[in-house]
Amino acid sequence: MNSRMFAITLFTALAITVQVPAHAGDIHFTPLNDPNEGPGGTVSNGINDLGVVGGNYAGANGVYYGWVSTPPYSNKSFTTVEAAGSPQLTSVWGINLEGAVTGYTIDASNVYHGFVSHPPYTTVTTFDAPGACSSDSNPACSGNGTFGFGYGTQPYSINLEGVIAGFYADATGINHGFVTHPPYTKTTFTTIDAPGACSSGAACAGLGTVMTYFALNDLGVITGRFVDASGVYHGFVRSPPYTRFTTIDAPGACSSDVPAQACAGLGTGSQSINLFGVITGLYAGADGVPHGFVSYPPYSKTTFTSFDPTGSTDTEPSSINLEGVVTGYFYDASNVVHGFVSRPPYTTVTTFDAPGACYSDVPACAFNGTFPYGINVEGAFTGFATDAAGNSHGFVAHQ
Repeated sequence: MNSRMFAITLFTALAITVQVPAHAGDIHFTPLNDPNEGPGGTVSNGINDLGVVGGNYAGANGVYYGWVSTPPYSNKSFTTVEAAGSPQLTSVWGINLEGAVTGYTIDASNVYHGFVSHPPYTTVTTFDAPGACSSDSNPACSGNGTFGFGYGTQPYSINLEGVIAGFYADATGINHGFVTHPPYTKTTFTTIDAPGACSSGAACAGLGTVMTYFALNDLGVITGRFVDASGVYHGFVRSPPYTRFTTIDAPGACSSDVPAQACAGLGTGSQSINLFGVITGLYAGADGVPHGFVSYPPYSKTTFTSFDPTGSTDTEPSSINLEGVVTGYFYDASNVVHGFVSRPPYTTVTTFDAPGACYSDVPACAFNGTFPYGINVEGAFTGFATDAAGNSHGFVAHQ
C-alpha cells in the first residue's frame, strides 16, 4: 500500500469530494534547503510539536545525509545526521518532543538499518531488529522488496518515551512490524505479526505486516497494515503489551470475502495515529481507486469518514495531528501530485501546490509535485516538492 501500488472501488455513499481552491486557506510556505545539498535537493519527512523537522539531503558526492532543523529554519539551523560507515543514505523520519530522531540508513549492499540519535546529533546509534535481513554476506538481503522497500530494518516513529516503531524484512522477504525501546538491544524488540498476516513460506515473500510514517503515539499505541494469504490489505491497531489486535476494514474496501483475484493488492491500510487513537489511512475497493479515511475507536463501520480531493485518482493521507487534522497528497488524472489538508468533520479538503513543485499537466510532471508527510499540533505540516527535473525542495507550511 505504498504510493501508487494500492489501486481501489469508489464507495460513493461515504466519499466526500468537496475541494477548496489551491491557494485558499492562506497557506504560507517556508522553504527548507539544507545548505550542504547538491543535485537532488532536500527532502523533509517529519515534524514535532515544537516545529523541529527532519529528512535527508543529497550531497554533492552522491551520498544522502540526514538532517534536523529548528525554527526559524535558517542555514545555521540545519544539523547533519550521519550514521557511521559512510552509508548510501541516512534519512530522518520520526522526531519526538525532546528532539530524539529515528529513521534508517542504507548500506553499500542496499540493506536497511535503523538508527536513533539525540541532540546535538553527534552520536548516531544503529540497530537491527532480531530476525531482520542484515548480513552483507547474504545475497538475499540486497535489493528491494515488493512493497517498494528494501530488506532490513526500517523505523519510522519515535514517541516521548523513546519507543520506536517500524518494520523489518527477513531473509525470505517477509515483512514484520516491530516496537523497541531504550537501549535498543536485541532483548528490547517486540515483533508484530498481525493475526491473519501472511508471515511464513515462499508465497508470503513481499507480504506480511508493515508500519510506516507516524504509526505510533505517545501512549505506545500502534497502527499499520498487513497482507493476508490472499494478498488483501487490512489495517490494524494494537495497544501495549501488544497482545490484542483490532483489525481495520473500511466500509467499501475490498476484502477477503471477494474472490482473491479481484482484491489482491487492494483493501485497507492505516498510516498514522494520534494521541486519542484516531487514525487515518486509505482504502480501495474492486475498481482500484484509493480514497482517504479517518476512523476513531472502536473502529466500527459507523466510525469511518471517507474523503477525496476533487479530481483525485489516488488519495494518500500521511499524518494526523492531535486535533484530527490530516495532511497528505493525491494524484490527479495526469499523475501529477498535489498536497492536501483537511479538518474535522472532513467535509472540505484544501489542496495546494508548494512553491517550485511540478504542477502543470505536462508529461515531465507525472509522478512529481507536492508531497506533505508530517503535521504537528499547531497545524504546521512539512514535506517536499519535486520539480520537472525530479529535484526535491523541502518546506514547512501552515494556514
